[in-house]
Amino acid sequence: MVARLHDDMWTASIPTTAYGSGRTLKALHDDLVRGLALLGVTVHVTITPVSPELDRLRRAEATYDTALADAVTALTTQGSTARDTAEATRVSITRVTTLRARPPARLARTRRKRDP
Repeated sequence: MVARLHDDMWTASIPTTAYGSGRTLKALHDDLVRGLALLGVTVHVTITPVSPELDRLRRAEATYDTALADAVTALTTQGSTARDTAEATRVSITRVTTLRARPPARLARTRRKRDP
């Protein structure tokens, strides 16, 4: 569910089902859960706040995650220990170990251009 901040009020809606608002995201969440309960619907409600700035932040985070995975892969390939990789990338050993356990990213195939 997408939430937007309007003035000092968070709002969100489920088309044709429910609308909620609150001064905080928690208040918005609780309002939506209460509204859905009145309709006899019991579901887990996840709210994702959106704005151009938050979208930019999420893109930056995704770029960082990709760069981190690439760095861990490169350092591992070069024989770096998990501890050294964690220190070099400034993340926890647990995160390095998790990234090392992932299968390598698949390379995108591109077609060769044919000369006429």
